[in-house]
Amino acid sequence: MNETMRDKLRAIPVFASVKASTLPNEDLPDNPLPAIAGWIFEAHAAGQEEPHAMSLCTVGPAGIPSSRALIVKDIDDAHLYFATPSDSRKGREISANPNVSAHFYWPVVGRQIRVVGTAADQGRPASESDFAERGRGSRLSAHLHRPGQLTERQSALGEFDRLSSVYPDEVPCPPSWTLYAIAPTEVEFWEASVDRVHHRLIYRRDTANAAWSHALLWP
Repeated sequence: MNETMRDKLRAIPVFASVKASTLPNEDLPDNPLPAIAGWIFEAHAAGQEEPHAMSLCTVGPAGIPSSRALIVKDIDDAHLYFATPSDSRKGREISANPNVSAHFYWPVVGRQIRVVGTAADQGRPASESDFAERGRGSRLSAHLHRPGQLTERQSALGEFDRLSSVYPDEVPCPPSWTLYAIAPTEVEFWEASVDRVHHRLIYRRDTANAAWSHALLWP
């Protein structure tokens, strides 16, 4: 009997490194955002590569979602921050519809976090400050962003070399470079269990008074 694609996929191990759940059942924190940062650093300590990478989902004019992976730049008690050109697809979609979702997944520790909220431009000073903290290569490559299709990759490589010559020292911040902040209204923590009785904890924020409530969810 020939092995089907379904058979091959089902043969891949899941939760191979998962240990007992560590999510607390009581004495939960009032604010979930510091716990997001805590899980990022715990995943990093466990050997997860790029644990600060998150998938960001935006919604286009026709209601069609699009997602991509990017790096969370900062987390405080009220927001998660990321940066991107405002004239990129995600920037344009956020301008038209600020509702977004973000997702972190750390297979090394069998954890994931789902975030729902609204994204907002943090203004030029914050955006320029974020840009200044990027590595030189990242700052130069930010100038490669432009609308339209790329006919060949060599054109991008050539433009990168040209920009490197034009800006041998300081690299100016592109006008479109924008720091965004996600204000979450929902945060769900998920921790895997080998027996599939997964542990789920959801936080929801009352936008009227900014207070968080939390509850356990069925696996």
